[in-house]
Amino acid sequence: MQPHQYALAAGIGWMVTLIILPFLIAKARRLAYARGFDEGKAFHDRSLTQQFREAMQDLDKLRTELQRTQQTCNVQLAARQASIAALKASISELEARIMAYTGLAVTKADYDRLVSASSTMRLAQRTFKALKTEAEAARAGAQADVIDELAKRIHAQLRSNPSAATAGAPA
Repeated sequence: MQPHQYALAAGIGWMVTLIILPFLIAKARRLAYARGFDEGKAFHDRSLTQQFREAMQDLDKLRTELQRTQQTCNVQLAARQASIAALKASISELEARIMAYTGLAVTKADYDRLVSASSTMRLAQRTFKALKTEAEAARAGAQADVIDELAKRIHAQLRSNPSAATAGAPA
């Protein structure tokens, strides 16, 4: 072959190379992108799997801690309930001992004194009204009402427990 044919063949080869080269570069770029995308997905999956394992380990630790805390709380609750039961039993025993002495801490004489004090307060109320001092009259009336309520409660207790009504002095 002649040298000009070599030059022409080299030029044609160069032209074909320049025409095919962008397609080859695009193909190589698509392959590189696909490989990188797949590797990135695989890395991301491994990362998520590792995070998931760590989260599960943390969850297991928290569950065991919760179980320990529940057991501790149950033990403390049982101890408190036992303590409350013991205190209630002690209170019941003390109430029974107190009631065994006289039954009530008040007597009929105490009731009579309260009724007398109430009537004295009513007299003071009427006196203050006659003297036209309404504030003191209202206060005396209120105190008389309180004393009457207390006397009624004592009277009800004395009626429900007749042995205390005849006793001379409180325990």
